[in-house]
Amino acid sequence: MSETLIFAGIGCLGGLTKSLIGIAKAKTRGEKIRLGYLIRTLKFSIISGTVIGAIVGYSYPVSFVAGYIGSDVLEEVYYLFKKTKIWKKHFNL
Repeated sequence: MSETLIFAGIGCLGGLTKSLIGIAKAKTRGEKIRLGYLIRTLKFSIISGTVIGAIVGYSYPVSFVAGYIGSDVLEEVYYLFKKTKIWKKHFNL
């Protein structure tokens, strides 16, 4: 198995861990979790963790952490671009 695939798998585990921790926090606060939101969150965390874990791929712990924080980084970049005039001009959001 290619080492890049191993790093991707470990990044995927990091993303999945982040998602499951978020779900556990929401449940302890007594929030109602909608099934559609749960599935979207899990898919996004797994995909982003896999991609970022494969890209970073320096070592196993680094890939895990990159997968864990990957969805946060992508989310912040999205909100940053969404607020800028250039993004609104080109993508009409």
